[in-house]
Amino acid sequence: MVHYQYSGNEHDVIASIGLVNLLWHNLTTVESIPIDYRIYDKDSDGKTKNTHFSEMLALAKKRGIIPEAVVMDAWYSSLDNLKLIRSHGWVWVTTLRKNRIVNPNTQLNKLDI
Repeated sequence: MVHYQYSGNEHDVIASIGLVNLLWHNLTTVESIPIDYRIYDKDSDGKTKNTHFSEMLALAKKRGIIPEAVVMDAWYSSLDNLKLIRSHGWVWVTTLRKNRIVNPNTQLNKLDI
């Protein structure tokens, strides 16, 4: 289950176990509670990180969790994931890469924001 993958914490490629997790974070009490996690090992189950992400969101919805926002890093900011979050009636907060196409033929970094 150990693979070489990029670590945002180390800012380098390291040998590690891939973990996709879902946390509930309360801004008032500043506490984080694990809701769900998945071991990412595509060789054993054939699932991508985005598949795990969407399955965890569906289970959170089924459990009655109603987040103020779904916050994630750019890795999960695909259009399919953003539409999935919206289909649950939730809002999302994420970073977008500067070369992301946001309008037909317009990159994010070309817009005046």
